[in-house]
Amino acid sequence: MDLERIVKRAIELGASEVDVYLAKTSETLLTLSDVIEASKYTKLFSLGIRVVVNKSVAVVGTQDLSHEGVEKSLKSAISIAKVSPPDPNWVSMNMRIMKTNVSNLFDENTAYATPEDLKQVATELLDSVSEGYRNAKPVRGAVTARSIEVNYMSCYGGPLTRAETVSGLYIYARVDEGGKTGTFSEHDVQRSYKKLRARDVGYEAGRRAREFLEAEGLPNGVYELILLNRVTASILSVMITPAISALNVQQGRSPLGGKVGEEILSQDVSIIDLGTSPEALGSKPFDDEGHPTKDTVVFERGLLKTYLYDTYTALKEGKESTGNASRTFSSTPVPQPHHLRLMPGKARLDELISEVREGVLVMDTIGEWLSNPVSGHLNATITHAYLIREGELVKPVKGAVITSNLYELLKHQVEAVGGDLRIEYGISAPSLKFGKVRIAGT
Repeated sequence: MDLERIVKRAIELGASEVDVYLAKTSETLLTLSDVIEASKYTKLFSLGIRVVVNKSVAVVGTQDLSHEGVEKSLKSAISIAKVSPPDPNWVSMNMRIMKTNVSNLFDENTAYATPEDLKQVATELLDSVSEGYRNAKPVRGAVTARSIEVNYMSCYGGPLTRAETVSGLYIYARVDEGGKTGTFSEHDVQRSYKKLRARDVGYEAGRRAREFLEAEGLPNGVYELILLNRVTASILSVMITPAISALNVQQGRSPLGGKVGEEILSQDVSIIDLGTSPEALGSKPFDDEGHPTKDTVVFERGLLKTYLYDTYTALKEGKESTGNASRTFSSTPVPQPHHLRLMPGKARLDELISEVREGVLVMDTIGEWLSNPVSGHLNATITHAYLIREGELVKPVKGAVITSNLYELLKHQVEAVGGDLRIEYGISAPSLKFGKVRIAGT
C-alpha cells in the first residue's frame, strides 16, 4: 500500500498534520481439548489514519483497503477533526521519525508455520500431561504462531517498517479421583514455535493437577509470602503498567503522580522497560508513532526515575518522548511499556522457600485484574498455593485472598528477589519473597 499517497491526500483534503499506521497480522491457531479440536488461519490488514486540523485530532480505522475505502476513511477523519473541539494541549505529532537497531525479532519459520507444523507441538503438549501424572487429562488448550508487520508514515517522515513473530501455548489439566478434583494450567511463549517447551509445560500441568487434588482451604492469618515468578509478572502487569503511564499521571489516575525522584519501592527492586532487547518479547525498533525506542529505567533500586511518555504527553511537559507510544489501528497513541522487567536477584526458588518458617508459596491467582491501579490496592484470589513450614512445602492450599497496598508490600515487605526470571510477552519478573503479610483465608 502506498502510504505516501495517503499522507499527501490527507494534506490535500485539509489536514495540517497526518500519520498513517498499517498493521498486517497473520496467525495460525490450534484449539485443543484432550485432542486437537480445530485449526484456524487468519490474516488481517488494518489501517489507521490520524489527522490534525487546527489542533483538533481525529482517528479513523478501517480494514477496507480498497482505493474507495481509504478515500472514505480519509474524508471521514477530516470531517470529524473539523467539527471536534481543538485540544489546547496539542503541540505536534512526533517529528523524530527513525529506527533503533533491534535485531532478531522475526522468525521466518514461525511467520509461515502451518497447522501441520504446530500439530507436532500440540501432540507433544497433550501427551505429556499424563507423563506428569497417569490420570491427568488435558481439558483445554491452544498452540499459536503469529506474525505482525507494522508500517508507519507521517507528514514528518517515513515510511518505517518493523516485523516480529511470537508463538505460544497453554494447557489446562485436570485430575478426578476419589470424588475430588485437582486442576492446574501452564503456558509458554517464545519468539519461535520451535522453542516452545511443550513437554515441560504439559508435564508440569499434569503433575501439579495431581498435587492440588488434595488442596485444602488456607486459614486466616499472617504469613511470610512468596509469589512465584509468573504471579509476580501478572500482578506487575495489572498494577505497575498503568501507574507509570504519563497519560494516567497527567489525568490523576496514578498513585505515582508527582513522585519522580522519591523512593517508592524497596532498594532491592529495579524495574526497566526494555524497548530494544531482542529476547524481551515486545521490544521493537520504533514505537507506534515512528519514534525510536530505547531501554528506560523506571525504578532504580526503588527510586522512581521517570514515567513512560509518547509524544503528546511528553510535549505537554516540555519533554521528549521515551518512545513508548502504543496504539491500535482505530485509536490514538498512548504511552505503554514495551517489555517491563523487574530485574532478578540471585536466590533460587528453593533457597527462598528454605528461609520461610510459616508461609505460603503462591503458584497461581485469579482476580488480580479487579485490583485498583489508581490507588495501588491489590486484591488477588489464591487458587493454587503451598503451605510452608520450617522451610518445607507441607501441603497444597487454595481459596484465600491477598488484599494489601502493593506499594507498601514492595517498599517495606520485600525480603528477597529470586533469580528465576520468567519471560512473558510484554513483561518478565522473578519470584519475590515478602515478610509478614495478612491473608484472608477460610
